[in-house]
Amino acid sequence: LRLGCELVVVVFIVFQIIVDFRDIRRIGWLKWITIYKAFPAKIVYKVTWAFVLLCVPLRLLCFVHRAFLMLENCIIICAVIMTTVHFLFFCRAVKFVGPFVVMIYTIIARDLSQFIMIYITFLLGFSQSFYIVFFSCEESVDNDEYADKWKNPMQTPHESIFRTFTLVIGDYLSFYRPLATCPKKDIAWLGKFVMLFYKLCGSILLLNLLIAMMRRTYNTIFARTEEYKRQWAKVILMLEMSMKPADRLTYLKQYSVPTGTNKSLRSFTVTKKLDRAKMSEHEKEIRMEKDKEIAEQRQALYKKKKIEMEMKRANGSQGITGKKSARRMSYF
Repeated sequence: LRLGCELVVVVFIVFQIIVDFRDIRRIGWLKWITIYKAFPAKIVYKVTWAFVLLCVPLRLLCFVHRAFLMLENCIIICAVIMTTVHFLFFCRAVKFVGPFVVMIYTIIARDLSQFIMIYITFLLGFSQSFYIVFFSCEESVDNDEYADKWKNPMQTPHESIFRTFTLVIGDYLSFYRPLATCPKKDIAWLGKFVMLFYKLCGSILLLNLLIAMMRRTYNTIFARTEEYKRQWAKVILMLEMSMKPADRLTYLKQYSVPTGTNKSLRSFTVTKKLDRAKMSEHEKEIRMEKDKEIAEQRQALYKKKKIEMEMKRANGSQGITGKKSARRMSYF
């Protein structure tokens, strides 16, 4: 049963890849990439296709060495986790979930990337400082009995980076206990000062900076009351990309209506009865602006039709006078 399901998954993935290549051939690489940049969940989902196809040769190589089995399991685990992210693509159009999905994308793409760049700078500097402090303490240990009790928590510079990162999580004892038992008291006090300064900069300053950045993103996106509608429109455009132009136009005419006086402009409209007493001031202002814009468009269309009618009448009267003058000339 498992082998049959795996074969079905591989067949469907190959079919999806063929469909994507057909879309790329029709709309072009640049447009295809531009569209998918707005949907990170789709990109992650397509990466899982490569992972699943990569597992096919790894499954065959499992008979060669057991390391290939371990590698296949790791890739499958990553593929399963990344596939679940694809559900966020469909949650974008939901009113109560859509804004939060956009927040997650924005926080990961902008806030976390900026924070990681700043934090890595602090982490590299302080980790090497801690390495020098503990290395100095280790060199000062002369007694073998004392050396068995005191252990250096940072044996290598690479390990010091990871151990310094755990200090932010709350691993204080593994740092403070070796510093408190360090034979050199001046080095011990220096290490405590570096630890305190790192705690102030890394844990308090930088983490609060990250929280402030996330809060700014949250307030910016949450202030958009119609954000889920924008995401709904993006999902529709994304799904329409895989259709032929003729089919796309047919579906467009089914779910959209002309907007304003220009019949070529169409939009997705939800008709519902509005209670102005329950509307907020912002919604009332938007409604008044739309009504004013529609009234101006109708007035401009009325003037245009009026001018066209006057021009037709003028052309008609000129034609009649021309015929009468021609008849008079024929009499003479």
